Amino acid sequence: MTTTEAAGPPDPRKSLYIFASGKKGSGKSYVCRAWWDSYPFDKLVIDVTHDVRDDLRAGGEKFTDLDPQVLPARLPDPVDEDAAPRAYVLCPDMGSPSWEDDVDRAAGLCMRGRDRPTLLWVDEFDAITSGNKTGPNMRRALHHGRHHSLSLLLACPRPMDVDALGISQADLVYTFRTPVVQDREKIAKNIGFEPAEFGRINEQLGEEHAHTLYDARADQLFIMPPLPPRRRGRNAYPPLPV
Repeated sequence: MTTTEAAGPPDPRKSLYIFASGKKGSGKSYVCRAWWDSYPFDKLVIDVTHDVRDDLRAGGEKFTDLDPQVLPARLPDPVDEDAAPRAYVLCPDMGSPSWEDDVDRAAGLCMRGRDRPTLLWVDEFDAITSGNKTGPNMRRALHHGRHHSLSLLLACPRPMDVDALGISQADLVYTFRTPVVQDREKIAKNIGFEPAEFGRINEQLGEEHAHTLYDARADQLFIMPPLPPRRRGRNAYPPLPV
């Protein structure tokens, strides 16, 4: 079934977990930026490749660049409740012996409690977690983040070895063209969809940025149209239909 609307737009004050995967250039980063741009509260992105920071700078977006070696003990609460939300970017040095701890401590900063909704975007989720090893704060986020009004954006090109909770706990699962059978099977099994049928659907995604969307709220898989064109300047990524 093709649709542009599933179960309706979510309440941004409530926790929402999103998982997006697909080969490079397929559209997963577009999805994450669209959700990032539309999120109205404080947010942090763990940018393994440093591509997100470059894209934010190119678009003139304001953010605080966190030093992975000198992370704050907590993200500051606003003095004024009506203050504009703040964006934070952590670009870990993947050659540093402390990068795993740096990344996990950053994830912990987003667990702020029900009165402080926060979005954590983990780009290249497969680089910082696996089925056998996930940092303690990332585990807390996956298991208990909803109790802290935490929303998650998890993106990766190869989901086969990621922590399965990132998929099975997701409210929305975006899957772009995924050529490796094992990756498709990992997604299908964790959303409760028959793997062979999921694979056939994915192989038929011919147009650029065409994708499927699994909506756990409706427990349905939707075949979605290609993403709308990126606009120029700020707010370049239009809100996505859900």
